Amino acid sequence: MDQGLLREILTHGTKFTNSPSDKFMLMMMCGQAKLENDNKGVNVKRGFRAKIEMGFRPNMSPLGYLHDKYAEKGTCKIFMDPVRGPIIKEAFHKVAYEGWTGRSVKRWLDDEVNLTTRKGKQVTLSMIYRMMDNPFYTGRYEFPQGSGKWYDGKHEALITKETYDKVQEVMKCAPKALPGTHEFAFTRIFKCGVCNSGISADQKVKRLKDGTTKRYVYYGCMKRWMTGCKQPYIREEELLDQLYKIIDKVDINELAAIERIKQEIERLTKMISSLGGHIATAKVAEIMPDIDVYACAKYILKEGTKDEKRDLLNHVNTELLISDGKISFKGKVKP
Repeated sequence: MDQGLLREILTHGTKFTNSPSDKFMLMMMCGQAKLENDNKGVNVKRGFRAKIEMGFRPNMSPLGYLHDKYAEKGTCKIFMDPVRGPIIKEAFHKVAYEGWTGRSVKRWLDDEVNLTTRKGKQVTLSMIYRMMDNPFYTGRYEFPQGSGKWYDGKHEALITKETYDKVQEVMKCAPKALPGTHEFAFTRIFKCGVCNSGISADQKVKRLKDGTTKRYVYYGCMKRWMTGCKQPYIREEELLDQLYKIIDKVDINELAAIERIKQEIERLTKMISSLGGHIATAKVAEIMPDIDVYACAKYILKEGTKDEKRDLLNHVNTELLISDGKISFKGKVKP
């Protein structure tokens, strides 16, 4: 109002103009509203503390428990879900004493038990890991989370503290990136033709009778979008053979690929020139206009390094899929 950008404020029962008295009244009413809002925050926190000291955790309880809707306000009792509670308890025991993983529990819940959330939706893998990491099932809880303040709840414990500790030991995951981690040639290039998940690689080393070792690399579906995907693994050598046979049909970004090949030829030309090979340099310069991208692509697939193969496939406009151990296309294909 002082800047002249606002002429007046109209509410349901009051009108405020740019006069000193109206602005003073507006300031008083805003201050009163702020005071009431802050008092409500203090009262809510006081109610939380009282509820916690009584053994009732605020907020929604995890899957496996239900709230008493008809209990007195502020003392909403929590009791075990007669349907989901025993199933979750059994899941904890399978992880703790049978060594099951999170994915094993999910397959069991989906295929055999058919456990759903309170809204009837499927239990996700992330929900399973959160359940296995939730100490609420032992009868104790931390509030606020991360504060270090623990309380004994009045709800029935689904599992013992010993079972919970064993689950934490089993569910510990090794770091994903370790010194010496392998970088494979065709990861992040292909996708599963059935569930559209990424394709990951796994290396196996076999020790032969003569004392030497042989390395095998297999590519398979990561099963990120469909945990039950049954697509088989394919060996790297077989994958290369298929790529070599079908590379003529793939739509390669020729401009980018040719530019990359020219850069390599120029690098080779400079090296030959520095060694005094002027005749060889001239011959290399003559063939540059007649570069066949697909012939070069075949040569790279057969003789190139891992980085060169990845660089080549990054110039492919066609989406490459793997299903039933065979490479297929999605998108542009060379006519």
